[in-house]
Amino acid sequence: MSDPPPAGPDPEAAERERLLGLVRQAHVPFWDHVGIAADEETVEVGHVRLLMPMRPELGTRFPDVMHGGAISTLIDAAAATCSSTLQREGDEWSGLVTTDLNVSYLNAARSDVVAEAYAVRSGRTIAFIQVDVHDAAGTHVASGRVTYLILRPR
Repeated sequence: MSDPPPAGPDPEAAERERLLGLVRQAHVPFWDHVGIAADEETVEVGHVRLLMPMRPELGTRFPDVMHGGAISTLIDAAAATCSSTLQREGDEWSGLVTTDLNVSYLNAARSDVVAEAYAVRSGRTIAFIQVDVHDAAGTHVASGRVTYLILRPR
């Protein structure tokens, strides 16, 4: 009896690595400055989760309350990262440009926050992303809607 032929490459693993590569490529150095990191275990096409720790330098004049600008930065980062997962195999993008960013602040964030981003709709040139931000207790602190222009090489 002979051994079964060696298994070929796992298509699911290859797709996961491709998505993680897109997520890592979307990363901007400024995000390191404010502590934003992707939760790579949750990455899917059209869905990402980003984390941002509460730190004193992200506070308002009340140091236990996260500044709204930090939250809007997280929303933009999550939406950009989510948009990047929409790039199909063999499709070439040269970048994304935020064309609209709308944030609704619902509650004060007093702890680490998590942003969940979902693609609402995307086409060849535009992507629409919904982002919801929750604190460590699960309180919904903000919602954002972001529109991106997808840039392509000429």
